[in-house]
Amino acid sequence: MGIISGVVNSIIGMASLISYPALISVGIPPVLANASNTVALISSGISSTLSSLRELKDHWKQAIPVILLNGIGGLIGSILLLHSSNAAFSKIIPFLIFFAACSILIPTKHKNESEEKKNLFWEYVLLGLVGIYVGYFGAGAGVIMIAVLSRIMNSSYNVYNATRNVATLASNLMASIVFILVANLYWKEIVILAIGLFIGGFIGPIIVRYIPTKIMKNGVGIFAILLSIYLFIKAFF
Repeated sequence: MGIISGVVNSIIGMASLISYPALISVGIPPVLANASNTVALISSGISSTLSSLRELKDHWKQAIPVILLNGIGGLIGSILLLHSSNAAFSKIIPFLIFFAACSILIPTKHKNESEEKKNLFWEYVLLGLVGIYVGYFGAGAGVIMIAVLSRIMNSSYNVYNATRNVATLASNLMASIVFILVANLYWKEIVILAIGLFIGGFIGPIIVRYIPTKIMKNGVGIFAILLSIYLFIKAFF
């Protein structure tokens, strides 16, 4: 499950939908499973970042603000997790993911300079909120982040996916610091999961490198619509 989660995480950012249930299945309580999962995901973030360095070479200027916003968001999200449950977010996320899917699938229209600056501000605000969600739970956050980055960065899918990998690592790292300090984590399970995540995280960016941007975007968009329907049914029925 760790290897599969790592591959999925570095391609689309949906690892928690696989790794979190895997931790629940071995008897770990939900909130601690969530926290343990976040710590384990650092290994996938490290390997996918190392594997994505080629794509990031000329794009660090755009990537750094995204990384900082997600790091701060991850810190806030981790604190929220330790003082609440996942129930509230479970009812909101299907709508966010559906909106993200539409953003990915609908072509970007050309805007004038003032409109671009205004939209850019709100897109960066949204990235900060996504960072909070990554620290809180994170399932589906990758799709939302890809949707926003596809609007901000005038690049191919593998470039903004690489940016997402590094930004998610920053968010998970900040959240993990909080969890390690205050939560009773399940370290044996974390280590086992982390080994698989590291292997899968390195493989994912290599796969993305050889798939055309249009195919990746359409595939992610369609998958996100199906995921939003599944999570909607799970949350409300």
